[in-house]
Amino acid sequence: MADGRASGTRGARPTLSELFRTWLVIGTQSVGGGASTLYLIRLLLVERRRWLGLREFMEDYALSRLSPGIHLISLTGMLGQRIAGARGVVVSVGAMVVPAGIITALMTAGYALVRDQPVVGAAVAGMAPVTIGLTVGTTLILIRSASRTDRRRLLDWAVVAAAGAAGLAFPTSPFPIIVAGALAGGLFLRAPRPQPPVEE
Repeated sequence: MADGRASGTRGARPTLSELFRTWLVIGTQSVGGGASTLYLIRLLLVERRRWLGLREFMEDYALSRLSPGIHLISLTGMLGQRIAGARGVVVSVGAMVVPAGIITALMTAGYALVRDQPVVGAAVAGMAPVTIGLTVGTTLILIRSASRTDRRRLLDWAVVAAAGAAGLAFPTSPFPIIVAGALAGGLFLRAPRPQPPVEE
């Protein structure tokens, strides 16, 4: 399976019920925000289910960053469409957003009742470093995933470093930096050849 993931090959197309259950798991178990959600999406859709190739996932992730609002919702719709067409968009976004939204609303209401308690403040303070660690770890995983294995690896890491430096130097909207990356990629990089699905 590792070879298939590395080459970008895909497994058999899932049923809508399988797709729904997978996104339901992602939406209800990705505690901690964007980093853990992104980690679970990659783990379940790319590594375990092989419904997507790694390059496909990275392409949609990059494109979703250009969308307004919550980009993970955009990513969910893009991946759902890639896996199962228009119905995949509805199933994926609904399964991830609706149950998670209900849980979040209930948790927010409960937190409002206890947020002034000292033990709650201490617990929240302890969660902050963990959340940062998850974000850094997920970022490193994505960098390794996007980096190619041939001589162009150095170019990929140089682009990551340049984008990070640009984000620190110009802490405004990420939109110009992402557009600049898209222009550079269109001018200087070749898109990988698509891989056919793997029949199981």
